[in-house]
Amino acid sequence: MANKRRNAREAALQILYMIEIGKPKNRAVSIRRYWKYDWVVESDCHLCPEECSDRDKPKSQFSAPVNRLAESRFTEQLVDGVLNNQTQIDHKLEERSHNWKLNRMSSIDRNILRIAIFELISCDEIPPKVSINEAIEIAKIYGDKNSPAFINGILDQIEK
Repeated sequence: MANKRRNAREAALQILYMIEIGKPKNRAVSIRRYWKYDWVVESDCHLCPEECSDRDKPKSQFSAPVNRLAESRFTEQLVDGVLNNQTQIDHKLEERSHNWKLNRMSSIDRNILRIAIFELISCDEIPPKVSINEAIEIAKIYGDKNSPAFINGILDQIEK
């Protein structure tokens, strides 16, 4: 089972994605809606038929609402941290993502990177290796087949 911080990171990714696509843009409303409607990932894909190409893709272990206090606090710390420091985070991301403009990155990859960069620059209690590994693992679940390598390459450049 995924740990509490993994659950919180996945929830933060989903909330940041909702905000980015504008449903709704207000962070407080997005967070409230997320918890209210239990927008979580199912542990088994119920949308894909057996022949789905994603059937061997790692699945999220996040199958219950993140309503435990520690998880929700860390989720909100990540969301607020990314949004409050987005200019600095995006600048650092653009500096290290050679040949990739932010608007060319997928929204999922961009937000996974933002969360990890926030952790790297602001969460001293989390070892950098943990933040990077978590970002890669989440990319395996939510991103495309190239996302883990892409995210690893950029975060490796930022960590140096």
